[in-house]
Amino acid sequence: MKDSVILVLILLALVGSVGAQKKVVIDGWLKGVEDGTPISLMKEEGSVGTEVAKDSVVNGRFHIEYGPDNEEIGRYSLRSFDKGFPSMGLELWAKPGHHMTIEGQNKLIYTWNVISDIPEQKEWAYFVQANKLLWNNYQELSAIRNIVRSADRSTGLEKKNAQITIDSLDRLSDACLYKIHKRNLDLLQKGRMTSVRLKILDAAANMIKWNHIDAFRTPVAKLYNSLDAHLKNSAYGEHIANVLYPPRVVKVGEPMYDTVLTDLDGKLHRLTEFKGQYILLDFWSFGCGPCHASVPEMKEIFEQLKDRLVIVSLSSDNKKMWKQASEYFKMTWNNFSDGRENRGIYAKYGVEGIPNYVLVAPNGIIKDSWTGYDKGSLKNKIKALTGFSVN
Repeated sequence: MKDSVILVLILLALVGSVGAQKKVVIDGWLKGVEDGTPISLMKEEGSVGTEVAKDSVVNGRFHIEYGPDNEEIGRYSLRSFDKGFPSMGLELWAKPGHHMTIEGQNKLIYTWNVISDIPEQKEWAYFVQANKLLWNNYQELSAIRNIVRSADRSTGLEKKNAQITIDSLDRLSDACLYKIHKRNLDLLQKGRMTSVRLKILDAAANMIKWNHIDAFRTPVAKLYNSLDAHLKNSAYGEHIANVLYPPRVVKVGEPMYDTVLTDLDGKLHRLTEFKGQYILLDFWSFGCGPCHASVPEMKEIFEQLKDRLVIVSLSSDNKKMWKQASEYFKMTWNNFSDGRENRGIYAKYGVEGIPNYVLVAPNGIIKDSWTGYDKGSLKNKIKALTGFSVN
């Protein structure tokens, strides 16, 4: 009997061990972070991060476990939304069965030390640590910016002064980013290009696009042109190519751009199949707050104008997140993707902020294009452009 009990205990221990091996396990050791501070593990799907696990700091420690739906290396981030933290998270590469330890001395989470045996994590840490002082400065500015933005203000003068402060903080932050990416471009000249290094190159390319740092164009182009074909054809590779060699953007008054699109069942579509009706193109993502806010109004427009206006929503999310978002919103109108997130049809329509809308006339000519959403704005815009009213 005693031997049987021991055998059962051993079997239970083995089952528990197997279960643990299928989990991402993170142990954190922190200083300078108050007890009770929530720490969230975010699963990164394309450009959208979703909280999948959470713990609170107790005696300077936290412990997080998460069992993903596969055993591949996944992209994650560790974040806290408490006061004093920056608007960024600790970048993580994690795999079930591979334990990692996080060490932090403050609330500057992006530069916390990660002890892991995953090669991608070690490579990423090399670039972060090479710019640690600059990244810490950037995070401090970000944390101050969050405090300034969240403060209550009752007068126009207070709001104006707050904006002046935010603009000043942004300029200082941009100066940090310039130095960081300049150093990274130098570091990228040494060593073989990998997926992690390509992510860093893409961040430098973004400085060309968003910060207009033309001095980065030549070194980014040199590194891009040396890439193997599989890296050029990756998501980051295509995005870098769009920055260096922007595609021609279709404009108001020109024929709409068309390409092969798919629905969630894999059926192929083209925009030309809707020619003869007004077409409202809706560029969206699940990670976009105003996109969430627009859904009730979009449903009203669809229901009341379905015989006169076709809605085509175009997701910039990857397939997994696109499917989850579509189910969450219960979307019943045309809901497509070209499978290239923001690099394909998004680039051809010049979409740089979402939600973005394009109205195409029945003859296939683009009638208008605009960005952003406020309650009632879609109904008002549709009425002004087509004459169709929605109650």
